[in-house]
Amino acid sequence: MVNINELHTRIRLINSVSSFNKFFLDIKNTYNYVQMGFVIFELSDLFQFDVSHFGNFNDVFLGNIKSNSELVRYCVNEVKTIQLSQLSRGCESTLIIPISLHNNKFACLVIELPNLSAESHNIQVMGDYWRIFLVEIFEAYRRVSSRNTVKITRREKECIQWASMGKTSWEISQILSISQRTVDFHLTNCIRKTNSTNRQHAIVKCILSGQLLT
Repeated sequence: MVNINELHTRIRLINSVSSFNKFFLDIKNTYNYVQMGFVIFELSDLFQFDVSHFGNFNDVFLGNIKSNSELVRYCVNEVKTIQLSQLSRGCESTLIIPISLHNNKFACLVIELPNLSAESHNIQVMGDYWRIFLVEIFEAYRRVSSRNTVKITRREKECIQWASMGKTSWEISQILSISQRTVDFHLTNCIRKTNSTNRQHAIVKCILSGQLLT
């Protein structure tokens, strides 16, 4: 068993994707877990979530996690530790420990054990133990993900803000005293930077990520 203070220290030292993944691999090996990791659900559209993860999961298991709509719904609405089998068939030895992050993000710590008693007491004890570290795990996630955060320029922000109010490219060009071609250029950059499919999708993503807050 790893000392709690040592675990806190190790989490605080996470500063990259590789060190985040290595942390979960080390813990998995230390505690003899089958699999362990952190799964993040980020609202990218009104009814769509982008799913990312840290840790080491096999492809089949990860695919089941990412496509499990019941798991997403549970993490959005609940905080209690449960067995994954309560949401979908199988996975009786997999624990889900949800955490609500910030803005449009939800997540869960996923732990698969060699075996797990179905007694609710044992499940909650393990959930309570790992919940001690969830805030710091989230902070580690925020440190790592902030390096890849999409940054839009001041002019791009102005254009997408006016577009979010229903203004056309021509109307925005008149408001900002720039050419319509320049407006379209900035809006296209927003679409590309946010990995969106069109202008409306980019607007939704910028709103959800807080980019349009003044």
